Amino acid sequence: MSDHLPPKTLIYALRYTPMMKATIITIGDEILIGQITDTNSAWLGDELTKLGIRVVQMMTIPDTHEDIHQALTWAERNSDLIVCTGGLGPTKDDITKKALADYVGTELVMDEALSQRIEGYFIKRGIPFLEAHREQCLMPKAARSLTNEMGTAPGMLFEHKGTHILSMPGVPYEMQWIFHNSFVPVLNELGDQAFKIYHKTIKTVGRGETRIAEEIKDIVDALPPYISMSYLPSLGQVKLRLTARHPEDKSVEVESFVQRIVQRIEPLVFGYDKVTLSESLGGLLLTKGFKVATAESCTGGYLAHQLTAVSGASRYYMGSVIAYDYEPKKSLLEVSPSTLEQTGAVSEETVKEMLRGLHKRFSVDLGVAISGIAGPHGGLPDKPVGTIWLAWGSKTEIYTRKLQLTKDRVKNIEYTAVAAMNALRKFCQNS
Repeated sequence: MSDHLPPKTLIYALRYTPMMKATIITIGDEILIGQITDTNSAWLGDELTKLGIRVVQMMTIPDTHEDIHQALTWAERNSDLIVCTGGLGPTKDDITKKALADYVGTELVMDEALSQRIEGYFIKRGIPFLEAHREQCLMPKAARSLTNEMGTAPGMLFEHKGTHILSMPGVPYEMQWIFHNSFVPVLNELGDQAFKIYHKTIKTVGRGETRIAEEIKDIVDALPPYISMSYLPSLGQVKLRLTARHPEDKSVEVESFVQRIVQRIEPLVFGYDKVTLSESLGGLLLTKGFKVATAESCTGGYLAHQLTAVSGASRYYMGSVIAYDYEPKKSLLEVSPSTLEQTGAVSEETVKEMLRGLHKRFSVDLGVAISGIAGPHGGLPDKPVGTIWLAWGSKTEIYTRKLQLTKDRVKNIEYTAVAAMNALRKFCQNS
C-alpha cells in the first residue's frame, strides 16, 4: 500500500492559496430517488467552512463509472479539494473505488494490513469473513489510506493534477469519524492557513429574517470587508452568522459586532452557535427553579419530545398529557363538555381549560396547552387548516395565542413547538 501523497503540494495549497476551494460530491442512487436524505453535504459544508475552506459547489450523482468521472472532471476546474461521500462499502464499493483509481491513473492492489484488520473485526463478532470482504481490501495504489474505526471501509486521499480528492463512506457516523480523526490531522500537520477564520452565530426566535435585517441594517453596513453576515432562517427561527476571514485573528472585532447586534434585538436572542431552543429553555427553567408539564392535542407529543431531547430534562420536566380526542380532554384535563360543545376543541376557551387541568394533574410552576388543526384535512370555514391555539403560564397567570399556519402538517407541528417553547422562554424571563 502506497503512502506517498506529496505533502508539499498540499502545504502549498493551504498556505498560499487565498482561500482553498472545495467541491462536495455525494454518490448514490438512493439519494437521487429520495430514499434517504443527504445530510452529509450540509455537515461537510459546515466543517469545511470552519477550516477556512470555501465550498463552491455541491453535487449528487448516480454511482456509475461515467457519472463519477464527469463529476470529478467538472469539480477539478475550480476546486483545490474534492470531497466524495458514498459508495465505499462491501457491495457497490467497486464502482466508486475503481472509478477513482481509473481517474487518477493508478491500479488496485491488496492492502494486507487492512485485510487483517477487517478479518479480525469480523472474527471478534462471530461473523464469517467472506471473499467479498477481502475484495473490499483492494485499494488504489496511489491513495493515502485514512483509518476508519467506526466501520470496515477506510477513507482515501488522492492527489491529481494539483487537486486533492478525499473519498469517504456515506454512513454519516463513519464519514464524520474519518473526517475529524483521519483527515483533519493531515491538514493540522501541514501548518497554518493564509486566512484565520472565526465564526459566531447568534440564534434568534420569534421574528422573520426580513424584519431582523431591517432592524440591524446600519450595523451590518458598518462591517469591514473581511467580516460577512449570513441570515439562515428556519421554522420560527433565524440564525445570524458572522464570519471573519483575515490573516490576523479578528475574533475580538467579530465579538464586538455580535454585542452590538444582540443589544439591538436582545428579546429575540436565545443563544449562540450550536445551542438549541430547547436547551436554552431548559437552562432558564433550571435557573428559575421552575417545573413544567405539557398538554398536547394536534402536536401529538412533539413538544414533549423536543423538551426531553435535552440531557438533564428530568430536573425540570414533569410529564405530558396527549389528549388527542374529546374524551381524554374531558377525563384527563377536566375540559368542560359544554366548552367543547359550544367552542370546539380548537378554541381559546378549550386550551385555557386544558392548561388549568394540566396544573391540577401535575404539581408544576409552568405549563403549556396546545389544540389545533394540523392538516392537511379537517379544516372548517371559521377554523381553516393551520388554526392552532396555545395557552401557557402558571396557575394564576395564563396567556393565549392563536396561530394561523399553513396546510403542511409537519411544518405546522414543528412551528407550533417552536412557538410554545418561545412562549415559555419569555414567561421565564419575565418572571
